Amino acid sequence: MRFLDMTPYHPFRPMGQSCQTRPIREKAVRWVKPEPRETRDRRFVGRPLALADIEAAAELWRHAYPELYGSSHDFMLHPEDYEARLALVQTWEEDSLKKPCCMLVVQETATGRFAAASLMTKYDQNLQIEWTFAGTHPDYRQKGLMGLLGEMMAWMCKVSGAEYLTTFLETWHTITQAATLKEEKGWRVAGIFPGNFTRWAGDQQEYRACEVYMYRFINEGDKYATKPEEWHLHPELRRLWEALEAFNRRLTEKN
Repeated sequence: MRFLDMTPYHPFRPMGQSCQTRPIREKAVRWVKPEPRETRDRRFVGRPLALADIEAAAELWRHAYPELYGSSHDFMLHPEDYEARLALVQTWEEDSLKKPCCMLVVQETATGRFAAASLMTKYDQNLQIEWTFAGTHPDYRQKGLMGLLGEMMAWMCKVSGAEYLTTFLETWHTITQAATLKEEKGWRVAGIFPGNFTRWAGDQQEYRACEVYMYRFINEGDKYATKPEEWHLHPELRRLWEALEAFNRRLTEKN
């Protein structure tokens, strides 16, 4: 980052009184390469994306998540866009810091077919990782492959240097919603965003889809987050926050 002499300037309002602060510094999130991991029956193996996988990975996403067509994540359907964005096994040491995205794939051992995949996106200066997408080929759904990917992603995040995770859930996919809301996952509901992303509707048509946004702290990131008592919220927004917190507490108690 580029450092400035900020002594002549002042924040709009003193904040950071309810949490710890730290010196501003150059920050980085690193993609740490996971070891391949097999499912219990050894039918599938999860691993990071390699250069030779690109064509097959793009074809997998066309089957698993065709709704991305025409959206801001349309690049996932186009193999020619992968090298500029994604960390690859062959160039991992360099890519681990420079590439904004990381993809894991699940491959069927006997056939070599790609059955599922996930994508994460990092934001270095915010020490944040977004669990952007996970998808399964229609031929391999309901086989627990998301659990394998989730375990690998969680490990990568823990050792990445990130301290804040976000994700969003499609409102047409209740299976992912149910899985993410489980207590042991640690996710909390942040809000519901109607019309947040464009999504493919079939043929050459699109619509604006509604997403449920989730967040969680890792690696003690919550120590640096201001607490609600310090926030200056409009009374109506304060009531909204309290209702959201009550929902998240009920969710924890239910699970």
